[in-house]
Amino acid sequence: MTRTSLQIMRDTVHALLMRELKTRFGSSKLGYFWALAEPAAQASILAILFTLLGRNSLSGVPVALFLISGVMPFKTFNKTVTQLSSGISANKALFAYRQVSPIDPILTRLTIELATFFIVYMIILSVMAWLGLDVWPQDILELITASLLLIALGFGIALCMSSALIYWQDANKLLGMVMTPMFFISGIFFCATMIPAKYWYLFTWNPIFHAIELSRDAFFASYTTPVGSWGYLALTSLSFVTVGLMLYRVNRIRFATL
Repeated sequence: MTRTSLQIMRDTVHALLMRELKTRFGSSKLGYFWALAEPAAQASILAILFTLLGRNSLSGVPVALFLISGVMPFKTFNKTVTQLSSGISANKALFAYRQVSPIDPILTRLTIELATFFIVYMIILSVMAWLGLDVWPQDILELITASLLLIALGFGIALCMSSALIYWQDANKLLGMVMTPMFFISGIFFCATMIPAKYWYLFTWNPIFHAIELSRDAFFASYTTPVGSWGYLALTSLSFVTVGLMLYRVNRIRFATL
């Protein structure tokens, strides 16, 4: 029985998924634990620092929950970009098999990042609920939409980076240099209402800032974002995905012969 190209891709992605999970998480007994511990520890450290500074809440929200709502989206975006952009180069030996195309490892890693984000987010919120915090989002569909748009943005940027790496091997170093300051200007430990309105323009060019603002607006009844724009976030994500797919199409032969 002849399989369709979609069935071949499905089976290939499934096989790569099993391989990737074993490589990333199965090599250590604590592999899955670190996926949960990293964002939780980061938010906890920041929460302790804010508490020591006398801030038990931010914008009327418990400081730990406020920080988690910023840390989780940013960490997922960061992991999506870094993991997916190296997906092709890390699996280039597999392209000797004609069933494996360069897009397959990217889709595999995208699936892992999506699943990890939602599972880890739910576990962290469940622990917070057990500790007595009110963690149920006021609009869960908007929260999911903002998260998916941010991950789509990461997917598009990763596709662009994959093409850039063909021509410039040090492109990933430039990415690392950009991601470090983005952690501090994307609204992880502050929100728009904590910034004077005359300085909003310094942050609103950043789509990650919009995603985190919209996530908090959807999460907390006590917070309404004055700057978060669904249109800007969606347009930016769609633009990067479109450009990324176009670059992939142009360079698909080069990917397979790296």
